[in-house]
Order: sequence, then C-alpha cells, then structure tokens
Amino acid sequence: MTAYQIGYLVGTLITPLILMLIIGTIYYLIKGRVIPYRKAIFSRWVIISSLILFLLSFAGRLSSNLKQESSHVYPEREVKEFTEGCISSAKAKIDIKIAENICSCAIIEIQKNYTYGEFTKMSTEMQKSKSVSDRLKNIVTSCTQKHS
Repeated sequence: MTAYQIGYLVGTLITPLILMLIIGTIYYLIKGRVIPYRKAIFSRWVIISSLILFLLSFAGRLSSNLKQESSHVYPEREVKEFTEGCISSAKAKIDIKIAENICSCAIIEIQKNYTYGEFTKMSTEMQKSKSVSDRLKNIVTSCTQKHS
C-alpha cells in the first residue's frame, strides 16, 4: 500500500469524527453552552447527520473515481509520472529534447487509445511482467518516427 493510499484511508476513516466535532460544536454553541460539550458532540442527531454527510461525500468521491476510470483524460500526476519515467529511460539513448517530444507524443496517443482504467491495469501488468505490450510499443514507435 502506498503512502497516498494510506493517507486516503486514514482521511476517510477520520472524516465522520471531524464532522461530528464540527456539527456538535455548532449545536453546543446554539444551545448557549447549557449542555455539556461531550453530550452535544455525541447526541444522536449529531451522529446521524455526520454519518449522512459522510456517506454523501463518499458516494460523490466514488462516483468521481468511476468516471475517471472510464475517461480518456488522466490525472495530471499520472501523466507527469509517465512522462518523467519515459524521458529518464530514453535520455541515455537519445537527445533529451527528442526524448521529451517522443514521450509527450506517447502519453497523448495512449490517452486517445486507452481509458484511464485500462491504462492503470496495463501499467500494473507491465510492472509485474517487466515487459511492454505490443500496442504500447507501436505507439512509441509511431511517436519516434514522427519526432526523430
């Protein structure tokens, strides 16, 4: 599990508690501080409303992730990682400017041909097998011919 995934998991688990603190504090202040703070935070309606807000936000994030998986537009972080990795492996063999052009061309063509979900699956398979698919080789070859 990556640091990003661990942070996402921890953030997801802590979110309902933070919502309870915020809503409970507002409830405590509205009541004029006549009830104990702890009772305000752990009141039934504060807990229920916090969980409802959490579930709504979680459903929104899940929907966004599903849309991303079927999109041909990749997150900027993924594009940058691919391009940097491509340039670093190519610059030993060719001029860095040509490598930048080829790698930029390659990620654009990959985005046209693969959804983000297909790309992540292909990347995982390539890392496991330590080999590049023929379709990806064809894309890189085409870009190499255009920019050499």
